[in-house]
Formats: sequence, structure tokens, C-alpha cells
Amino acid sequence: MVAKARSVVCVGQRRDGSPCQAPATIGPYCIGHAPSLADKRQAARRQGGRNKARSVRLSKLMPIRLIPIFERLETALTELHEGTLDPRAGAAMASVAGALIRCLQAGEIEERLRRLEERQPNNNGRRWPR
Repeated sequence: MVAKARSVVCVGQRRDGSPCQAPATIGPYCIGHAPSLADKRQAARRQGGRNKARSVRLSKLMPIRLIPIFERLETALTELHEGTLDPRAGAAMASVAGALIRCLQAGEIEERLRRLEERQPNNNGRRWPR
């Protein structure tokens, strides 16, 4: 039987004070504890925090055309809360924005359905009518 060679374990300590069990890849340290990578780890944490922001996540999910509308509604919400925007104007904005979004969603669904139907052959081997 051949004995497995033990990998060298990091000499760093975890936050709870227990020894790190990760393999040592940079001298006696893992990439999480290597002093030479401290600046890179800090920059990665900062970038991760920025990418976790609601606005960044929202911009990835929302169609680009809706982002300015969302931002304006967000401003209107703040103005309503501060009392600088008439509640009737805020309600009208929300109503129009809701109708706009429903129209865009219906258009997107229609487009997706059209693309699916074009790819799906019917029983006679022909494509669905447009």
C-alpha cells in the first residue's frame, strides 16, 4: 500500500482562533492568509460589496430601458416621504409607470413566444405560422 503524502497546511488562524486547514500554497500560508495578498483580498472584498448593492443587482435584472423610470420613481418616493411631492402626482406617476412596465413585459413575452414558435415544428414538419 502506498501512503498518501500529506499536504502542508496553512499556519494561519481562522477568525474563531482555530488553525486554518487550507493547503499552504504561498509559502506557509494559504491564499486567504498570505500577507503578500492582503491588499488584493481587501480590494476583492470592497468590489464584492459594491456588486452586492441593490442597484447593481437590479441593473443586471432590469431591462436597460426601465432603469431611468425606476430611478425617477425612487426619487419620487423620497420626495413623497419628505413632503415635497404632491401625493396625487406620486400616485399618477406610479400608475403610468405600472402601465408602461406591463406593456413592456407583454411585449417581451410575445417576443419570447414568437421565437419559441419559430423553432418548434408542428405535426407536418412545418414551422408554426407567425
